[in-house]
Amino acid sequence: MTDPLAGPPLAVRLHALAAAGVLDPAALERSLELIGRKPTADAWYGFARFHLIILGTVLVVAGAIFFVAANWDVFTPQARIGLAAAAMAAATLAGGWIGLDKLSGRAAALAGGLLFGPMLALVGQVYQTGADAFELFLAWSVVLAGYALATRFAGAWITALLLGVVTNYLWIGQALGSHPFESPGLWASLAGAAALSALALDRRVRRGPGDAIGLVALTLGWCIAFAHGAAAIVLEGWPFGHVVALLLALGLPLVMLRIGRQQGDFGLERLAVAQLFGLLTVAEGKLVFDVLDAEIGGLLIMGLLLSAQGYAGGEWFRARRQREEDAS
Repeated sequence: MTDPLAGPPLAVRLHALAAAGVLDPAALERSLELIGRKPTADAWYGFARFHLIILGTVLVVAGAIFFVAANWDVFTPQARIGLAAAAMAAATLAGGWIGLDKLSGRAAALAGGLLFGPMLALVGQVYQTGADAFELFLAWSVVLAGYALATRFAGAWITALLLGVVTNYLWIGQALGSHPFESPGLWASLAGAAALSALALDRRVRRGPGDAIGLVALTLGWCIAFAHGAAAIVLEGWPFGHVVALLLALGLPLVMLRIGRQQGDFGLERLAVAQLFGLLTVAEGKLVFDVLDAEIGGLLIMGLLLSAQGYAGGEWFRARRQREEDAS
């Protein structure tokens, strides 16, 4: 007979012990706290403090921008730039004074990096530099990357990463005169998705699934790859670029499955299977409604197919979870 206490103290096992009468309610509560499945008062405080500081930082930056906008006619063009530069310098110095080893200090420094973008926009508006928007965002993301290096703050890296993605798509539209679903913009978009996915998987292997930067990069790479894969299935014809896009959309979840198995990362496996099932659903819709030209009957066929997929996926997840628990 298997020892019910063997293996890691998973929440489901603790609830089973409580249902069997082995653990009383107080012991169950304490056990869930010990494995991190039930937040303590200190955990709630840390969660609230972190998110409120970050929210406050963003609101302060937004307030500075709206203050200049609301008093646009009061200040001269040079005064507007001076106010933005002074606010950026003050926030950066405040971060250094508070200390970059503290969350509040890193948040203040992040505000300085965020204010660089509005200041650059004011310079372009006042002096009519003629710069495209992607050049503004490129400079902004580079400066924020510098702030991230100095502060070692994940929030600054995530912001710089998001700005880099925006820069890429603005560059596709403004410099290439294209869009992400046609060449040459397609290649730039695919390169961005591949780079994001590689960064995410590397950080996930080295730092685990809790790494915030890796999680954001994985979300972005997953969404872009899935969008291109779905478009490649739906669009008419098979141009070379869309073949590559579909291969990337299919290859990424296969790599995720392999890494998930090696690392014991069940969340990564679930995300990979979700992408494969999503692409399969798009292909089924293409077959049923475009190739077979089914109308009302097509809805019934799609319902049956989705039900079968849901059952197969659920059984796979349940069996995979059971194997994982048995191995542990």
